[in-house]
Amino acid sequence: MERKLIALDLDGTTLNAESKLNSATIHTMQRLQAAGHVVSIITGRSYQGSQSIYDELHLTSPMINFNGSLGHLPHQEWPLEYQFTINKAIVLALVKYREHLGINEIIAENKTSTMTAGQDLIAGQFFPEIADSPRLTPATLTRNPNSLVLLVQLDRRDAIIDWITDRFGDQVDVGVWGGPNAILEITSKGVHKAKGVAYLADHLQIARRNIIAFGDEHNDLEMLQYAGLGVAMANGTDKIKATADDITPYDNDQNGVARYLNDYFELAEQIARS
Repeated sequence: MERKLIALDLDGTTLNAESKLNSATIHTMQRLQAAGHVVSIITGRSYQGSQSIYDELHLTSPMINFNGSLGHLPHQEWPLEYQFTINKAIVLALVKYREHLGINEIIAENKTSTMTAGQDLIAGQFFPEIADSPRLTPATLTRNPNSLVLLVQLDRRDAIIDWITDRFGDQVDVGVWGGPNAILEITSKGVHKAKGVAYLADHLQIARRNIIAFGDEHNDLEMLQYAGLGVAMANGTDKIKATADDITPYDNDQNGVARYLNDYFELAEQIARS
């Protein structure tokens, strides 16, 4: 059968509710790689926050971080590495008006560095890489970051989005995390996971029809729409499920991705033999 590119979101998709991999998922991804398919992580997480998962899966493919803002080959120099960044003037404006706007914490990240301004009690739960990170100030911010994450006061969230959009809407996009936590993701204008997937598919010479993508949240939307087969998780949002070509019968705590892929490839092999 034709080689597939399997694009994996992490949180709420490949990882369970404890943000960990299970043995069934690891085994399935190794089997698919051994069969000649390409398994790639396509995540909103930083490289620091996803490298251990990449290694645990024993992947050899390029990885996409920061929702499409960084494409690279872990542990190696890759001449095709790319990145999109956010003008640091925007970051410094948010730092300056952070308290006034109702932003609890700002996390600015690049491939190998993280800086923070403010503090939020839940931040470490989602972004373990911020532990002991240097402070984000005009003096320490010396280059444009790939990604910004804002942990905001819930009742100020819409006003913060409007403030950013009114001033910088021609340069950045603002994404909203689902669930009870008021978290905003800021990326360079027009950058999303589908850009990263398309870049990898073009490099690997894999046709769009042979891309299988899995996701559960708003930042997976464009990727699932772009893929030849976009698969929403059983635990995904209603919007993602409505957009997807298919939905996993099992959620991320029930090895949903691994079970789906095992069923899919056994079926594909049967069709190829018939």
